[in-house]
Amino acid sequence: MKKAEKSAKTLNGKTNKNANPQVSKKTNKTNKKVTDEVKATDVKVQSKNAQFSPLAEEFEKLKQKVVEEMPPVLELQGYSIPNASGMQLLNDEVEEIPKLIDPIFHRVGLASLIGSSDTGKSSLLRDLCVRVVTGMDFLGWKVNPIHKRAYYVSTEDDQMAISFLLKKQNKDYGLIPEDLENLVYIFETDNLVYRLDKELSEKPADVVVIDAFADVFNGQLYETNRVRAFLNEFSQLAQKHGCLIIFLHHTNKRSDTLEPSKHNALVSQGFEAKMRLMIELKSDTQVNTQKHFCIVKGNYLSQKFKTHSFDLQFTENLTFNNLNTRTHYDLITQTKERRETIEYEYAEIMKLKNEGLTHNEIGLELGISQSAVSKKISKYKKILSLEENKPK
Repeated sequence: MKKAEKSAKTLNGKTNKNANPQVSKKTNKTNKKVTDEVKATDVKVQSKNAQFSPLAEEFEKLKQKVVEEMPPVLELQGYSIPNASGMQLLNDEVEEIPKLIDPIFHRVGLASLIGSSDTGKSSLLRDLCVRVVTGMDFLGWKVNPIHKRAYYVSTEDDQMAISFLLKKQNKDYGLIPEDLENLVYIFETDNLVYRLDKELSEKPADVVVIDAFADVFNGQLYETNRVRAFLNEFSQLAQKHGCLIIFLHHTNKRSDTLEPSKHNALVSQGFEAKMRLMIELKSDTQVNTQKHFCIVKGNYLSQKFKTHSFDLQFTENLTFNNLNTRTHYDLITQTKERRETIEYEYAEIMKLKNEGLTHNEIGLELGISQSAVSKKISKYKKILSLEENKPK
């Protein structure tokens, strides 16, 4: 009877000092296993019941709705550019690169306009789109639109701002609202490639402007591979729909004092590499309303377009007029003060040289090296030559 009572006490969870430790340990493991199984069963039951709760049901409906509203797999991914043999290429009728705006802007591919803040980049691209839609000349160059339609993706200005800016520009155009029916502004940039593909499929356009690149690219600008992969989608888009896509982008801060260059863009080398045409818009150092339209890369253009800017007048109504003059890139960043300093140093050197001093002696007199004397002479003569031979 006593043994039975001891066993009962053990089973009831009370310690039995005389119990076999191995048996007790085994019993504890068995109890723990049963407890864990019960807990697991409870979780399964709770999970199963949760599937049928009103909240879970609403959550499932919401997930389904999100899936349904997501854009389908981009049709562009299924678009393939056909192969071509050398024989086909030699036998086709292509003799020159087709131009949307002759002779600068090619018809199909990627291009970019770069520049620092407040140079008028957006105004210039809005002006370009208006000219394409209406067929008016752009900066005196002939526009050759096929569809007379343009899409302008605006990330920095909202609808109200664009309305104000466009009305201001129209003071110079004198257009009626119907004239700009085919100039379409896009303010929503989610799934942009898909959105543009859809728009272009329904209503083809000659040009798409994306203002600005940094707002639609989600990666780091220094990640060359990601930049190239991102731009490749737009390159495919341009080829599929036979249009020109122009990206507006900014330059780095130090570029204001540097001569025009494709390397001034605030981005990795991947950006420049994908562009067939790059233009840098710079403000004149002396006349604020004068701008310099500088072609810093042009795969389809001769070298004569890439050494001198096209000088533009920026009007109070945010439009541009071609001054029909050009300025060498070396002269664009020359301030009046810098120009006067170069001229003064040259005059001092020539004065000493006329007194019979050698370059070495002139250097000792002025506290500079002999090579610096030669460079200052060459610098002045180059600037003088560029100014005298400024192309029209």
